[in-house]
Amino acid sequence: MQNQLRHTGLWMAFCGLCGIVLLLFSGAPGQGAFDWSDAPRHALNGVFLLDFIHSGQWLHPVQFANDYYGQYPALTILLYPPLFYILSIPFYAIFGVSHSTALLVVFLHYVAFAIGAWSLFRFCLNAWEAFVAAVILITVPEIAYWGRQVMLEIPAFAFLIWSAVFFLRYRTSQRALHLYLCALLLLLSMYTKISTGFMGLVYALTLFNDRRALLLRDRQVWFAAVISLMMLVPLILMTLKFGQANVQSVVGINDAVVSRFSPAGWLWYLRQFPDQLGWPLTIAAGLMICWSLVQRNWKGMPAHDQFFWTSWLVVGYLFFSAIDLKEARHDLFIFPPLILAAVLFFKRCLPARIYSVSITLLAGAVLIQTLVARPVHYVRGYAQAAQYIASNAAPGGRVLFSGYRDGSFIFNMREQEQRRDISVIRADKLLLNVSIRRELGVTEHDLTERQINDQINQLGIQYLVIQPGFWNDLEVMRKFEHVLASGNFKVVAQIATPANYSAHEKVLVIYKNLGKFNERPDRLGLNLPAIRRATPDRP
Repeated sequence: MQNQLRHTGLWMAFCGLCGIVLLLFSGAPGQGAFDWSDAPRHALNGVFLLDFIHSGQWLHPVQFANDYYGQYPALTILLYPPLFYILSIPFYAIFGVSHSTALLVVFLHYVAFAIGAWSLFRFCLNAWEAFVAAVILITVPEIAYWGRQVMLEIPAFAFLIWSAVFFLRYRTSQRALHLYLCALLLLLSMYTKISTGFMGLVYALTLFNDRRALLLRDRQVWFAAVISLMMLVPLILMTLKFGQANVQSVVGINDAVVSRFSPAGWLWYLRQFPDQLGWPLTIAAGLMICWSLVQRNWKGMPAHDQFFWTSWLVVGYLFFSAIDLKEARHDLFIFPPLILAAVLFFKRCLPARIYSVSITLLAGAVLIQTLVARPVHYVRGYAQAAQYIASNAAPGGRVLFSGYRDGSFIFNMREQEQRRDISVIRADKLLLNVSIRRELGVTEHDLTERQINDQINQLGIQYLVIQPGFWNDLEVMRKFEHVLASGNFKVVAQIATPANYSAHEKVLVIYKNLGKFNERPDRLGLNLPAIRRATPDRP
C-alpha cells in the first residue's frame, strides 16, 4: 500500500510539473518571432548538422561549413559547445526545420529540469514541499524567461541538476555508479554550456569536507576525475581555438557594465536577485542565509548537507562574479540553493498549519507574476519577409539583409525548404568588419557610393531586406542608404515588425534591384573575426 501511494505521488508530481512547463510554453513566441540574437543561431546550428549529414560531404566538413556559412551567415557552431545542436538533429529530421521544432527540444529539456529539481529538493524536503520548491524554481522570472527561448541555459541546467541528484545519491549510497553518472551528467552539462563546470569544484569541496584525507585514497573518485578531465580535452581545445570571444568575455571586455575588480562588480549579481526571483523570495532566502551564518543550521539540516548547498551558492556566485561579461541570465545556475533557503525560511517562521498553504500560494504567485509581468520578448515580421523573398526571388537568387536581427531573417530563410537555392548576404559583412558585436570593435570599409552599388550588382543581389536607419551613424552605412535612394532600387514591400516591447525596428523594407546584376556571381569570401578565419572570393 505504501509503495502504491509512493508511485501515485511520483506520477502526480510528474504530471503536475509537466503541466506547468506546458503552461509556460503556451506563451513561448514561435513562428520565427525571435528576439534575442543568439536564439536563431542556436536553432540554425542544429539544422547545419542535419544538412551536413544529408549532404554526404562527410570527408570535407570544412568546405561544407564554408559553403553553408556563405549561404546562411548566422552559424555559431564552433563558438559554443555542441551537445544541444547534436540532440536537435533527430527532431529536425522527424518534424522538419522550424522554430517550433527547436522549441520542442528546449521544452523536453525543461521537463527534465523540472523533474530533476523535484528529485533534488526531495533530499531536504518532504514530497509536497519539494514539489512546491520545484515549481518555484522552474517558474521564477529569470529562468522562465530564458527557458522559453532557443537558448542553452535550461538544456544545460537539466543535465546539471540531475548531476547534483546523483551526487547526493552517491554521498548516501557510496555506489560507484551514482558517482559516474554524476560525472557524466556534469560533462554533458558542460558540453551544452561550459560555465556549468563550476559545479565540479562544489562536488570536490563537498567530498573533501565529508571524508578529508580518506578522499585521496578513493580509487573511484580518482577514476571519475581522471576520465572526466580526459573527456573535457576536446571541449577545451575547441574553446581555445574557436571560442576566443567567450574566453575574452571571462578575462576582459571593452564594454563591461562594471569592473570585476571593483566592489560593484562583486555585488552586481546580488543586485539582480529581486528582478530575477522577486522580492519575497529574495528577502526570505537572504534572511535564511543570514540566520544560518549565525546559527550554522538550515532548519535542522545536517552540517555536511548544509555545506553542499552553501558551497553551491558561494562557489557559483564567486565564479560568475569573476567573469567580466555581466548578464543577468548567467547566474541562474545558483538559484536552487536560494529557493531551498527561501522555503526553509518559511518553514522556520510560519506555524505548521499554515506553512504548506503559504508556500503553495507563493508558488502560484510566482507563476502568475512570471506569466503576466515577464513575457518572453518577440519581434514578428521576419518570417513574412523570408516568405516574400522565397516567393519572388529568381532561382539561385541572392538577397542582402541589413538589420539588427540578421539571425532571425536567416533562420526563417532556411525554413523555406522549397527555396534552398537562395543565399543571404549580410550588409555588415559586406560593408564592415565587426567582431561578434559592435561594442567589441567595428571597422568601416572605405567605399564610395558607386563602389557599393557595383558590389551589389557584382554579387548578384536581386532583393534587399532593410531595417531603416540600421547603424546609420557610421559613414559607410549612410552611403549605403543613399545608394538605396538613388533610383536603382525600388521599394516592393514594407513589412511591419510588431513586438511586445520597444524593439529597435518597426518595419522591414524590401527593395528590388533594378540594375543589371550578375546572374552568375562569384562566391563571396568569408570574414570571420570571431574565429580568426577569412577566405577570399572565389568562382
